[in-house]
Amino acid sequence: MKKLLTELLTSTEVPTTCLQHLNERVLKAYKLTLGGYLTIYPKEVEIFYVNTECKPPFVDTNMQCRLDPKSNDEIWSLQSNRFGKLYFHRKGLGGVDICLSDAPHYALCCTLKAAEVNGEACWSMLKVRNAILDTILRHEGKECNKENRQSLMERLNKPDAVTMLAPRSDTLQGDVYHLHRRTLRRRDKFAQLPLRSFMDVWDKGLQMDNVQRIKLYMSAHPQENLLDVLRREGFRYIPAEIKVRYGIDRHTKLYE
Repeated sequence: MKKLLTELLTSTEVPTTCLQHLNERVLKAYKLTLGGYLTIYPKEVEIFYVNTECKPPFVDTNMQCRLDPKSNDEIWSLQSNRFGKLYFHRKGLGGVDICLSDAPHYALCCTLKAAEVNGEACWSMLKVRNAILDTILRHEGKECNKENRQSLMERLNKPDAVTMLAPRSDTLQGDVYHLHRRTLRRRDKFAQLPLRSFMDVWDKGLQMDNVQRIKLYMSAHPQENLLDVLRREGFRYIPAEIKVRYGIDRHTKLYE
Protein backbone atom coordinates (compact mmCIF):
# COMPACT_ATOMS: atom_id res chain seq x y z
CA MET A 1 0.00 0.00 0.00
CA LYS A 2 2.78 2.46 0.89
CA LYS A 3 4.42 1.88 -2.50
CA LEU A 4 1.15 2.70 -4.25
CA LEU A 5 0.80 5.89 -2.20
CA THR A 6 4.32 6.95 -3.22
CA GLU A 7 3.46 6.34 -6.88
CA LEU A 8 0.29 8.41 -6.50
CA LEU A 9 2.03 11.36 -4.83
CA THR A 10 4.83 11.46 -7.40
CA SER A 11 2.65 11.02 -10.48
CA THR A 12 3.05 13.79 -13.07
CA GLU A 13 -0.09 12.84 -15.02
CA VAL A 14 -3.76 12.42 -14.18
CA PRO A 15 -3.34 9.52 -11.70
CA THR A 16 -6.30 7.40 -12.82
CA THR A 17 -4.29 4.18 -12.93
CA CYS A 18 -2.71 4.82 -9.52
CA LEU A 19 -6.13 5.40 -7.98
CA GLN A 20 -7.54 2.27 -9.60
CA HIS A 21 -4.61 0.24 -8.22
CA LEU A 22 -5.39 1.55 -4.74
CA ASN A 23 -9.02 0.44 -5.14
CA GLU A 24 -7.81 -2.98 -6.29
CA ARG A 25 -5.50 -3.28 -3.29
CA VAL A 26 -8.31 -2.44 -0.87
CA LEU A 27 -10.66 -4.98 -2.47
CA LYS A 28 -8.17 -7.82 -2.77
CA ALA A 29 -5.77 -7.50 0.13
CA TYR A 30 -7.44 -5.65 3.00
CA LYS A 31 -10.25 -5.88 5.52
CA LEU A 32 -11.45 -3.73 8.42
CA THR A 33 -11.50 -5.22 11.86
CA LEU A 34 -12.23 -4.14 15.42
CA GLY A 35 -11.77 -6.00 18.68
CA GLY A 36 -12.32 -9.45 17.25
CA TYR A 37 -16.08 -8.84 17.00
CA LEU A 38 -16.31 -6.77 13.80
CA THR A 39 -14.93 -7.78 10.39
CA ILE A 40 -15.65 -5.88 7.19
CA TYR A 41 -14.68 -6.98 3.68
CA PRO A 42 -15.06 -4.24 1.04
CA LYS A 43 -17.09 -5.36 -1.99
CA GLU A 44 -17.44 -2.08 -3.93
CA VAL A 45 -15.47 1.13 -3.44
CA GLU A 46 -15.17 4.60 -4.96
CA ILE A 47 -11.95 6.53 -4.46
CA PHE A 48 -11.60 10.31 -3.94
CA TYR A 49 -8.37 12.35 -3.90
CA VAL A 50 -7.35 15.98 -3.35
CA ASN A 51 -3.74 17.17 -3.53
CA THR A 52 -2.99 20.81 -4.37
CA GLU A 53 0.76 20.38 -3.84
CA CYS A 54 1.41 17.75 -6.51
CA LYS A 55 2.28 18.72 -10.08
CA PRO A 56 -0.16 18.95 -11.72
CA PRO A 57 -2.57 19.49 -8.82
CA PHE A 58 -5.44 17.00 -8.47
CA VAL A 59 -8.57 18.48 -6.91
CA ASP A 60 -11.66 16.27 -6.88
CA THR A 61 -14.43 18.72 -6.02
CA ASN A 62 -16.73 15.83 -5.13
CA MET A 63 -14.61 14.87 -2.13
CA GLN A 64 -16.39 15.88 1.07
CA CYS A 65 -13.57 18.18 2.15
CA ARG A 66 -14.28 20.25 -0.99
CA LEU A 67 -18.07 20.45 -0.93
CA ASP A 68 -18.66 23.41 1.40
CA PRO A 69 -16.21 26.23 2.31
CA LYS A 70 -17.84 26.48 5.74
CA SER A 71 -16.79 22.96 6.70
CA ASN A 72 -13.93 22.15 4.31
CA ASP A 73 -11.13 22.67 6.85
CA GLU A 74 -12.84 20.55 9.50
CA ILE A 75 -13.55 17.69 7.11
CA TRP A 76 -10.06 17.94 5.62
CA SER A 77 -8.68 16.92 9.00
CA LEU A 78 -10.93 13.84 8.89
CA GLN A 79 -9.94 12.75 5.37
CA SER A 80 -6.20 13.42 5.54
CA ASN A 81 -3.37 11.95 7.65
CA ARG A 82 -5.62 9.24 9.13
CA PHE A 83 -4.38 6.14 7.32
CA GLY A 84 -6.45 3.06 8.15
CA LYS A 85 -9.12 4.90 10.13
CA LEU A 86 -12.76 5.47 9.19
CA TYR A 87 -14.41 8.75 8.27
CA PHE A 88 -18.17 8.82 8.79
CA HIS A 89 -19.69 11.30 6.37
CA ARG A 90 -20.61 14.74 7.65
CA LYS A 91 -22.33 15.57 4.34
CA GLY A 92 -24.92 13.85 2.17
CA LEU A 93 -27.19 10.92 2.99
CA GLY A 94 -24.72 9.01 5.12
CA GLY A 95 -21.77 6.79 4.36
CA VAL A 96 -18.33 5.79 5.53
CA ASP A 97 -14.84 6.06 4.03
CA ILE A 98 -11.58 4.20 4.55
CA CYS A 99 -8.94 6.88 4.96
CA LEU A 100 -5.74 6.17 3.02
CA SER A 101 -3.85 9.45 3.41
CA ASP A 102 -0.73 9.21 5.57
CA ALA A 103 0.18 12.92 5.57
CA PRO A 104 -1.66 16.21 6.22
CA HIS A 105 -0.98 17.77 2.80
CA TYR A 106 -3.33 15.51 0.83
CA ALA A 107 -6.71 13.83 1.33
CA LEU A 108 -7.46 10.33 0.05
CA CYS A 109 -10.41 8.08 0.87
CA CYS A 110 -12.24 5.02 -0.44
CA THR A 111 -15.99 5.20 0.10
CA LEU A 112 -17.53 1.85 0.99
CA LYS A 113 -20.38 1.54 -1.49
CA ALA A 114 -20.90 -2.11 -0.55
CA ALA A 115 -19.32 -4.44 1.99
CA GLU A 116 -19.70 -7.70 3.85
CA VAL A 117 -20.15 -6.84 7.53
CA ASN A 118 -19.79 -9.86 9.83
CA GLY A 119 -20.89 -12.11 6.99
CA GLU A 120 -23.85 -9.99 5.88
CA ALA A 121 -23.72 -8.37 2.43
CA CYS A 122 -24.74 -4.69 2.53
CA TRP A 123 -25.35 -3.06 -0.86
CA SER A 124 -25.67 0.65 -0.09
CA MET A 125 -23.54 3.22 1.70
CA LEU A 126 -26.14 3.77 4.38
CA LYS A 127 -26.61 0.06 5.05
CA VAL A 128 -22.85 -0.42 5.36
CA ARG A 129 -22.55 2.50 7.75
CA ASN A 130 -25.44 1.40 9.94
CA ALA A 131 -24.28 -2.22 10.04
CA ILE A 132 -20.88 -1.07 11.32
CA LEU A 133 -22.35 1.30 13.90
CA ASP A 134 -24.97 -1.13 15.16
CA THR A 135 -22.45 -3.95 15.56
CA ILE A 136 -20.27 -1.72 17.73
CA LEU A 137 -23.24 -0.41 19.73
CA ARG A 138 -24.54 -3.91 20.43
CA HIS A 139 -21.06 -4.96 21.55
CA GLU A 140 -21.03 -2.01 23.94
CA GLY A 141 -24.50 -2.88 25.23
CA LYS A 142 -26.13 0.23 23.83
CA GLU A 143 -29.37 0.73 21.95
CA CYS A 144 -29.09 1.12 18.16
CA ASN A 145 -30.85 4.47 17.87
CA LYS A 146 -30.12 7.74 16.07
CA GLU A 147 -28.62 9.46 19.12
CA ASN A 148 -26.19 6.63 19.91
CA ARG A 149 -25.21 6.26 16.26
CA GLN A 150 -24.40 9.97 16.04
CA SER A 151 -22.32 9.86 19.22
CA LEU A 152 -20.39 6.83 17.97
CA MET A 153 -19.70 8.45 14.60
CA GLU A 154 -18.26 11.49 16.35
CA ARG A 155 -16.05 9.24 18.47
CA LEU A 156 -14.77 7.27 15.48
CA ASN A 157 -14.04 10.49 13.57
CA LYS A 158 -11.66 11.76 16.24
CA PRO A 159 -7.88 11.94 15.58
CA ASP A 160 -7.16 9.27 18.20
CA ALA A 161 -9.74 6.81 16.82
CA VAL A 162 -8.68 3.22 16.38
CA THR A 163 -7.04 2.12 13.11
CA MET A 164 -9.22 -0.58 11.54
CA LEU A 165 -7.57 -1.35 8.19
CA ALA A 166 -5.63 -4.62 8.25
CA PRO A 167 -4.25 -7.11 5.68
CA ARG A 168 -6.42 -10.07 4.74
CA SER A 169 -5.04 -13.51 5.47
CA ASP A 170 -6.24 -14.67 2.04
CA THR A 171 -5.49 -12.20 -0.75
CA LEU A 172 -8.24 -12.47 -3.35
CA GLN A 173 -7.50 -13.41 -6.94
CA GLY A 174 -9.46 -12.36 -10.00
CA ASP A 175 -10.43 -9.36 -12.07
CA VAL A 176 -11.35 -5.94 -10.74
CA TYR A 177 -13.77 -3.89 -12.84
CA HIS A 178 -13.72 -0.09 -12.99
CA LEU A 179 -16.64 2.19 -13.87
CA HIS A 180 -17.54 5.85 -13.43
CA ARG A 181 -18.51 6.87 -9.91
CA ARG A 182 -22.23 7.37 -9.30
CA THR A 183 -24.46 10.09 -7.79
CA LEU A 184 -21.77 12.77 -7.78
CA ARG A 185 -22.89 16.27 -6.89
CA ARG A 186 -20.54 18.16 -9.18
CA ARG A 187 -19.62 17.49 -12.78
CA ASP A 188 -15.99 18.59 -12.62
CA LYS A 189 -13.30 17.44 -15.04
CA PHE A 190 -12.61 14.32 -12.95
CA ALA A 191 -16.23 13.23 -12.58
CA GLN A 192 -16.06 10.81 -15.52
CA LEU A 193 -12.92 8.99 -14.40
CA PRO A 194 -13.51 5.23 -13.87
CA LEU A 195 -12.84 5.21 -10.12
CA ARG A 196 -15.69 2.97 -8.94
CA SER A 197 -14.34 -0.56 -8.50
CA PHE A 198 -15.68 -4.04 -7.66
CA MET A 199 -14.80 -7.67 -8.32
CA ASP A 200 -17.86 -9.92 -8.64
CA VAL A 201 -19.69 -8.63 -11.71
CA TRP A 202 -22.30 -11.42 -11.34
CA ASP A 203 -23.31 -10.60 -7.76
CA LYS A 204 -27.04 -9.85 -7.80
CA GLY A 205 -26.62 -7.15 -5.20
CA LEU A 206 -24.56 -5.02 -7.58
CA GLN A 207 -26.66 -2.19 -9.00
CA MET A 208 -26.25 -3.05 -12.66
CA ASP A 209 -28.39 -4.59 -15.38
CA ASN A 210 -27.55 -7.86 -17.10
CA VAL A 211 -26.47 -6.25 -20.36
CA GLN A 212 -23.87 -4.19 -18.50
CA ARG A 213 -22.64 -7.26 -16.62
CA ILE A 214 -22.21 -9.28 -19.81
CA LYS A 215 -20.39 -6.48 -21.65
CA LEU A 216 -18.03 -5.88 -18.76
CA TYR A 217 -17.23 -9.55 -18.33
CA MET A 218 -16.69 -10.24 -22.03
CA SER A 219 -14.49 -7.17 -22.37
CA ALA A 220 -12.22 -8.64 -19.68
CA HIS A 221 -12.47 -12.21 -21.05
CA PRO A 222 -12.71 -11.94 -24.86
CA GLN A 223 -11.31 -15.45 -25.28
CA GLU A 224 -14.33 -17.07 -23.61
CA ASN A 225 -17.38 -18.31 -25.49
CA LEU A 226 -20.26 -15.94 -24.79
CA LEU A 227 -22.96 -18.61 -24.87
CA ASP A 228 -21.00 -20.81 -22.47
CA VAL A 229 -20.64 -17.84 -20.11
CA LEU A 230 -24.38 -17.16 -20.15
CA ARG A 231 -25.21 -20.79 -19.48
CA ARG A 232 -22.68 -21.00 -16.65
CA GLU A 233 -24.13 -17.89 -15.00
CA GLY A 234 -27.68 -19.24 -15.21
CA PHE A 235 -29.12 -16.96 -17.89
CA ARG A 236 -32.38 -18.24 -19.32
CA TYR A 237 -32.16 -16.30 -22.60
CA ILE A 238 -29.81 -14.07 -24.59
CA PRO A 239 -30.70 -10.36 -24.22
CA ALA A 240 -31.56 -8.79 -27.58
CA GLU A 241 -28.93 -6.07 -27.19
CA ILE A 242 -26.28 -8.72 -26.62
CA LYS A 243 -27.31 -10.60 -29.77
CA VAL A 244 -26.88 -7.40 -31.80
CA ARG A 245 -23.61 -6.38 -30.15
CA TYR A 246 -21.92 -9.75 -30.61
CA GLY A 247 -23.43 -10.66 -33.97
CA ILE A 248 -25.50 -13.60 -32.69
CA ASP A 249 -28.30 -14.78 -34.95
CA ARG A 250 -31.62 -13.61 -33.53
CA HIS A 251 -32.99 -17.14 -33.65
CA THR A 252 -30.16 -18.53 -31.52
CA LYS A 253 -31.27 -19.98 -28.18
CA LEU A 254 -29.25 -20.85 -25.10
CA TYR A 255 -30.96 -24.18 -24.62
CA GLU A 256 -32.59 -26.49 -27.12
